[in-house]
Amino acid sequence: MIKIFNVRNLIFSTLLISIFIVSFSGCGVEKKKEAKIITPNSVAADTTSSVIKYLVSGSGNGKITITKKGTRVKLELEKIVNGESNIETRFISDGWIYFYFTTETAIQPVKSRISKDHLYLKNFAALADAEEIISRAKKNGNETVAGFTCDIFENNEGGRYSIYNGKYVLQASFDGIIITANTVSFNVPIQNREIEKPDNIEFLELTVAPQ
Repeated sequence: MIKIFNVRNLIFSTLLISIFIVSFSGCGVEKKKEAKIITPNSVAADTTSSVIKYLVSGSGNGKITITKKGTRVKLELEKIVNGESNIETRFISDGWIYFYFTTETAIQPVKSRISKDHLYLKNFAALADAEEIISRAKKNGNETVAGFTCDIFENNEGGRYSIYNGKYVLQASFDGIIITANTVSFNVPIQNREIEKPDNIEFLELTVAPQ
């Protein structure tokens, strides 16, 4: 049974949760990589689905896997700290993000309404939201990323995003972090249970305290 702790202990985390940023420690050097493109032959292939795996470099060190089917998204964030790997899973659906907040003594399932404020394009959740990036950035040429010709979009805050086919973010850079796709899978047969939050767990809603 998951131990639930007092909501007051969550207040200090509100700002962190509202922007959904996971800090990666360590430094890396950006390298050009070719993606492994997977095209399943299954008749059950879903044209709304994709699985994209990224490497994080620059001022970060880790991996990100985004599994998407329709508007539902699962993010798996693998942080590498002092040589050790730690994986965090988040679910996005209907404008909410669901995840597990961890303290030294407890693990609390929580949910928070996604706020698409001025910081949104610096969040890993935006990697699954190409249309929002396009609407808030200016096209500035194109480039090939992982074997795909992508349009480059840049915003006024220094963010740079390479988007394939107007739908898939294959590279993003902001605040010194570089996120580059190295495995791209389209039309993947994905079961709903693979990308939906557990239905037997109650996620406590986080709200921002009045200022």
